[in-house]
Amino acid sequence: MTKNRKNPRQKRLHAIFVRFLLGYGTGAALLACVVIGLYFALIALDCIRIPSYEQNQIMAASQAIRTGGQVEGELLPDTCSYGVYSREGSYLYGTLSGQEQRAVWEKGRDWQTTGLYGKFWQRIEKDNGNIAFISYQVMAKFVSPALRTIFPNAELLFLAVLGLLLAALTVVVPRFFGRYVDRRLLVLSRAAARVEREDLDFERERSDIREIDQVLGAIYKMKEALRKSLREQWELEAKKEEQVCALAHDIRTPLTIIRGNAELFLETEDIREIREWDREILDNVEDIEAYLSILQEAMGPAGGKKDSARAADGGRELFPVRPWMEEIAERAQALGRSRQVQVICRSSAARGCEAKAADGGVGWVLEGDKKRLSRAVLNVISNAVDHSPEKGKVQVRAETTFAPSGEGRLTVAVEDEGPGFSREALWRATERFYQDGEARRKGHYGMGLYIARTFAEEAGGSIRLANLCEGGAQVLVELPLLRETPQSGQDRKLSDLQKPENMKKL
Repeated sequence: MTKNRKNPRQKRLHAIFVRFLLGYGTGAALLACVVIGLYFALIALDCIRIPSYEQNQIMAASQAIRTGGQVEGELLPDTCSYGVYSREGSYLYGTLSGQEQRAVWEKGRDWQTTGLYGKFWQRIEKDNGNIAFISYQVMAKFVSPALRTIFPNAELLFLAVLGLLLAALTVVVPRFFGRYVDRRLLVLSRAAARVEREDLDFERERSDIREIDQVLGAIYKMKEALRKSLREQWELEAKKEEQVCALAHDIRTPLTIIRGNAELFLETEDIREIREWDREILDNVEDIEAYLSILQEAMGPAGGKKDSARAADGGRELFPVRPWMEEIAERAQALGRSRQVQVICRSSAARGCEAKAADGGVGWVLEGDKKRLSRAVLNVISNAVDHSPEKGKVQVRAETTFAPSGEGRLTVAVEDEGPGFSREALWRATERFYQDGEARRKGHYGMGLYIARTFAEEAGGSIRLANLCEGGAQVLVELPLLRETPQSGQDRKLSDLQKPENMKKL
């Protein structure tokens, strides 16, 4: 796993927020500059009059108005209104409406409206004794009468345009910021969705935002912990299922012996044979009880773990080859009797089971789970008996061989007179639940040879399949041999015993 190094290009979330605020401020300033620049450009192009334009024109024309006659209409801007009165207050001429004519004279020079852009009145006394009242506004106006009619106040128009542009900027910038963050949050939602679907086969993803990258790291750790937990759970369930299937399969062997011996009770009156068969029944009942105990333990909350621990450590023991093979031979023959198949075990010990070694096999031991290894060999023998014809024969031979390096190996060969293995079965018969046509017809479920291979491999051994030239199948169960030293009683392989420092002890 690669170390979680800091990415120098990573950004902080608050830095991104500040950057977008600065971007918003910069955009607002640019918009303001554009609008103000356009405003002054139109003024320079004489398209807009400045707010003081009317007042300046009145001041410039005031002297001519004092000394002249009816010159106000020619000297004043078209946006100004005016009225000329006599000293007695009679309205002489101008552009004022009827209501304004009376109001202007009554208020006189005190006339002035309130408000930011109200009207102002300029009072000018003419040399001929008449009095001129001129109204004006302090605001920017378009030169074009048509534009002035639509937009009386040019300043307000530009302020409104600037406000609309700022409002648009206020909408666009947060949306852009949101999309920017959403694109970076997408990796979070994608990782969370995969964890939710229990699709945990993905690598740790990265983000250029530090806070999001930290959350991704936490999700990755959570994913790894969840995957480990699920893997352990799946392995536990698989172990339970495998153990249950194996035990359910192996219970068939003692049940077959019990049924066969019970049938033989009906065919003989020899009390010694009945007692012997009865003992075999009791032995196999004990095996069934042991299988059921293991089954009950395997179905418990930690059954798979206990079974794994037992296979790896707690179930291993040392046991001599000859007595074990005698026990296998006895149970194999009982299994053959129950199926009306002759099981022949070659042996010089109890019931003739023999280990052909240079020293007769004395002192040689196997290391492993004795019950599991017994189940492995008996499964192979049961499989051979099932595939043998009625009144047929099954040969069981136990031999020890030695390699040039001096390592010993026990080979249990089981040969039957059945149809043998198909081409596919030679490669796949030891797979779990594998069935060819012959196995399905005989009610097999593809567990026997798989169990045998599994238990043999736990003890460091193996299983090989072959077909005999004269017909029938051959299964070889090979297991490594150990030998105890007389002084220490500890296990040594033959290669260790051949060392000079160990030869004297032997």
